[in-house]
Amino acid sequence: MNKDQWVVLQYILAMIGGGFGYAALMLGKNAAVQYYVLFLPGAVFAVLSYLAYNQARRLRILDQLREEWGKEKPISSSIGENVRDLFDAGAKPEHALDDRTWADLNMDVVFGQVDRTLTYPGKQVLYQILRTPCLEYGPELQERAKAIRCFQANKSIREHIQLALHKMGDRGKHNLAALLWDQVELTVPRLLPLYTLMFVLALISPAALLLGKQGLQVIVLVFAANMALHYGEQKRNRGHFESVKAVASLIRCGEELCRGEQDWNALSPLLLELKEVLPKVRGFRKAAASIDVESSDPFLGTITQYVSIFFLREVRGFSRAVLFITRQRAELQRLFEIVGNLDALQAVASYRESLPYYCEPELRGGGGFELEAAYHPLVQDPVPNSIRPEKKGVLVTGSNMSGKSTFLRTVGLSALFAQTIHTVCASAYRAATVRLITSIGRADNVVEGKSYYLEEALAVLRVLDQLDSPYPLLCIFDELFRGTNSEERIAAAYRVVKYITRHEALVFTATHDLELTDMLAPYCQNVHFSERVSDMGLEFDYKLKPGPATSRNAIALLRYLKYPTEITDPESKEN
Repeated sequence: MNKDQWVVLQYILAMIGGGFGYAALMLGKNAAVQYYVLFLPGAVFAVLSYLAYNQARRLRILDQLREEWGKEKPISSSIGENVRDLFDAGAKPEHALDDRTWADLNMDVVFGQVDRTLTYPGKQVLYQILRTPCLEYGPELQERAKAIRCFQANKSIREHIQLALHKMGDRGKHNLAALLWDQVELTVPRLLPLYTLMFVLALISPAALLLGKQGLQVIVLVFAANMALHYGEQKRNRGHFESVKAVASLIRCGEELCRGEQDWNALSPLLLELKEVLPKVRGFRKAAASIDVESSDPFLGTITQYVSIFFLREVRGFSRAVLFITRQRAELQRLFEIVGNLDALQAVASYRESLPYYCEPELRGGGGFELEAAYHPLVQDPVPNSIRPEKKGVLVTGSNMSGKSTFLRTVGLSALFAQTIHTVCASAYRAATVRLITSIGRADNVVEGKSYYLEEALAVLRVLDQLDSPYPLLCIFDELFRGTNSEERIAAAYRVVKYITRHEALVFTATHDLELTDMLAPYCQNVHFSERVSDMGLEFDYKLKPGPATSRNAIALLRYLKYPTEITDPESKEN
């Protein structure tokens, strides 16, 4: 049966159940009480209607997941609140992608394209994966690649996992990583014995009514004291009540994932680990059951809230939940990572399906770098380019807007994707694993009073400081030292690139200074982009060509933009 048929069945069953209920009510009231037994088949049909509703809802969600699978996403530069919490929670490995390189490669926008996750743990794990490339082609990257292929090839496994993840969702889950990793943020309740004592007093306080007015005063006093404790605890741990409830949602998601006996193929190691960790954390749901109980009815909700305050229901439940998190923190963290990894890897599989083409990288030892028909995934109708450096440096020249910066970002993104999500936007990628570090975009720091040149000099210095790393570096520069005069810029750029090529590093540099093509020829392979001036203006083919650039277009561009002839052609004006 399809979704629409289940919806029709749901309403039919509901009407039949309603009919039995109405008949039971009318006949039992007006004929004989024995007719009240008709409520039983009415209840049965109501349950069947609810089951039909759940099936229809499940099919609606499946239709949505299938519609979104492998589709392009609109480009957005917003990656969402708290996405980097997991990455920031612990000590970062030395090879983690730094903020400057992340920004240089426009990774907030790229992340938005890759991100097809269904939960916040998935989103945060995906972000962490992209910020921490693997420096060895070992088990971690190999298992990740197998899992991604499994999601692509096995629809039934994928949809079973997606449905479980969809039930968890991401609402209210954005602080979950901070809750589980940041032990300072959530303190263990010190007043739990007092909360228990006040609960007992609240429980027996109605008996004080036997004392008359004094008994009522006792109840009011107990209520006031418990209200102070309630709001004091809420103020102390403001914002964590939703996060604590999210832990219960995370556990339910893990249980949902484990349902069914199907073979998970390449995902089986994660399933086995999930089944090992779940029994250790199931007790949390009972501990947190009384937190933030709400009602859609305003009057009933108010009464429920006052009852909760009087008996310290939320406070005691929250305290038990905090104690549980403190004791089982490692197991809850691992559950978070397993669920997050499953979500992140199904997102990467969907991203793969949205690309015009891609390859899995050939990562090897012994150096070398080869990229064939590579394109940037954010560029509409991209022109692919290939590069196989013959020296330890590549010097890219060309006129403005010809494609130099996009090419540099394509190289950097290819290396990053290869060592994180084992997916490259190219027909082939063969290289050793590298540490990636860049200096591409501009970064004035007005707040700290640092000039653009000083910021750039510091950015280049951070690259030079990494040259003694045990792993080879991939360094990418766009217009070295553009913030200073041409004479010193050329001299400094020449010395920096020459210095880097004498280390275990591969350097890509783009420049407008054509003098560098001869100066760096012993160390760098020259390649260039070019353009053609026509009646339509400047035309670019965005194809990488061998050798240095031979043309410039700065004045031609001003002419195309209809600058005054005194600027573009002063000689003709004088004549």
